[in-house]
Amino acid sequence: MKHLLFLFILGVIPAWAQQAKIVRGPYLQNFTSTSGVIRWRTDIPTDSRVFYSKELPKNANSVYEARLTTEHELTIKGLLPNQTYFYSIASPNIVPNQFVKTLPKPGSQQAIRIWALGDFGTGSKNQYLVRDAVKNFVKQKPIDAWIWLGDNAYGSGKDVEYQKNVFEVYQEDFFPNTKLWPNPGNHDYKDNPDSKKLAYFENFTMPKNGEAGGLRSGTEAYYSFNIGNVHVVSVNSEETSEDGTSIIDSTGQQAQWLKRDLAANKLPWTIVYFHEPPYSKGSHDTDTDEEMTKVRQQIVPIFDRYRVDLVLAGHSHSYERTMPIRAHLGTNDSFDPRKHVFAKASRPNHYVVDQSKGQGTIYIVAGSGGQLGKSQASFPLKSSAFSTVALGGSLILDIEGKKLVGQWLGSDGKVHDEFSIQK
Repeated sequence: MKHLLFLFILGVIPAWAQQAKIVRGPYLQNFTSTSGVIRWRTDIPTDSRVFYSKELPKNANSVYEARLTTEHELTIKGLLPNQTYFYSIASPNIVPNQFVKTLPKPGSQQAIRIWALGDFGTGSKNQYLVRDAVKNFVKQKPIDAWIWLGDNAYGSGKDVEYQKNVFEVYQEDFFPNTKLWPNPGNHDYKDNPDSKKLAYFENFTMPKNGEAGGLRSGTEAYYSFNIGNVHVVSVNSEETSEDGTSIIDSTGQQAQWLKRDLAANKLPWTIVYFHEPPYSKGSHDTDTDEEMTKVRQQIVPIFDRYRVDLVLAGHSHSYERTMPIRAHLGTNDSFDPRKHVFAKASRPNHYVVDQSKGQGTIYIVAGSGGQLGKSQASFPLKSSAFSTVALGGSLILDIEGKKLVGQWLGSDGKVHDEFSIQK
């Protein structure tokens, strides 16, 4: 009754209000400090309308599209930075208490929380435990950006798998209020031989024109965005670009964009994420997997050159965190801490960056958000600071000013690994 009253107050009741049923969403895409995209799906074609205001139902604005569709995607604009807005989809299936907080102004020093989740959409008990652990952990301090590390929907990234193992699992607790920045994995690319027709690209809206900060990529396959004083880059380890190259070709289209984007960044923190890691001894071995070996050989030098702080990946169903390393392009056996570790620790796992020399990059595999796997005989990595395959979990990153704190939250609700970087 409350939601119907809400629509009466606004003076609009669509003709289809009693018929259309929302079967997916709402969910939040491509948010900035002044705009954002709200998406949802209905069971029958309808027009689209979203009401939004800082004080619903008072002084509500609205955006409308008359085209009939089941896949609704509306952009709300003219928002203020770092403000909470309530929104409502003009349907009796949605109550008007959904909200979203816009991003702070670029360069802001305020606290930012990022949740990184990988290899999760399995429908397994572990997936639900990891979800619930995060739900409880973030009650007092919500998530500002939710990033996916690929293999989001098992086993082939089909739309029905996204619906069952992703949207239905996280809809109640996360999708209506959590700003999502996805990344695909090899399982997501199994959906369709034509990568442009993948359910992944049909379901999500990415900032291909640089509208969220960072350099325009011209494609939703890879992109970047700014949140506070953090520059975040979503690289695609599965995509073949128009020039026939992939990320493992350092002279190819995507790698060239990555170099330009990192070179243009002026923010103090840089985080890059993608699916297939350059360093792992979990369920996948980066010494024997040709693709991952090439990522290490071809792309790690780019991270070194531009002094990327963190590189996050999934694919291996493990949690593995390296020490801050640089110039380690060979096999695991070739790792030498005297040559490859660039860090000044105030105490174990807590690093203070030398402003003149910088610090190495910390590489993290967080691929146990749903899947669990075995490890290689040579597990853990010689460069490892902390690793485990015994438990599922996901990564929480808190950045405020010149300090970053990372915590790996296990499916048991406990923090099993913590590290920090002070600049």
